[in-house]
Amino acid sequence: MAQQESFLERLGPVAHDAERLIQLHGDLLRSELRQSAHQAAPGLASVGTGAGLALASGLLGSLTLVHGLHRATRLPLWGCYGLVSGVLGVLGVGLMASGTRRLSEVSFIPYETLATLKEDLQWVRETTKP
Repeated sequence: MAQQESFLERLGPVAHDAERLIQLHGDLLRSELRQSAHQAAPGLASVGTGAGLALASGLLGSLTLVHGLHRATRLPLWGCYGLVSGVLGVLGVGLMASGTRRLSEVSFIPYETLATLKEDLQWVRETTKP
C-alpha cells in the first residue's frame, strides 16, 4: 500500500509537468506555423504578381507595343504580335519561377516541435518508470 501511495505521489507532479509541456508544445507549434506562413507570403505574392502581370501585360500592353513596333519597323503586324507576346511571356514565366523557388524553400513541418516532443516523451518514460 505504501508503494502505491508513493507511486501516486510521484505521478501527480509528472502529470502536472506533462500538462505544462503539452501547452508549451502548442505554443511552439503555433509559433513555427506563423513563421512558415510569414516566409511563404513573399513567394505567394511573387507568383500572384507574376501571373497578374503576365496576363494584364499580355492583354493590354501588348496591343500598344505591337502597333508601336509595327509603325517603327514596318515588320508585318503578325510578326510584331509574336515578338511582343514572346517577351512578355518570358518575363511572366520568370517571375512565376522565382516565386515557386521561394515557396520551395519554406518548410511547413514543425521540426523543432517534433524534436522537443520526442525529448519530452523520453523524459516522461524515464520519470514514470516504477
